[in-house]
Amino acid sequence: MPDKRLAYTGSLDMATVTQFLHMVQQAAAGSETLLVDMSGVTFIDSTGVRGLVSAKQQLAADGRQLILEGFSQDILDILEILGIREMIVGR
Repeated sequence: MPDKRLAYTGSLDMATVTQFLHMVQQAAAGSETLLVDMSGVTFIDSTGVRGLVSAKQQLAADGRQLILEGFSQDILDILEILGIREMIVGR
């Protein structure tokens, strides 16, 4: 069960990834597990994908868990093609 929940909407790309990472770090402060609902994400580019990987790794390095769920099928397909779907999605 996550300690905190957050929803992210819009694009996750070069223009927004820094904001996303800051939002995740702020929301994760003081919690073991953060769940982020990504169902409102409408677009992701390679910078956004790197941001997802980075966010997961940063929290894991601190012994915390980031759960990303609710991606659209299009974004899941991108993550699958890149070979990182299992690493990014869910627990």
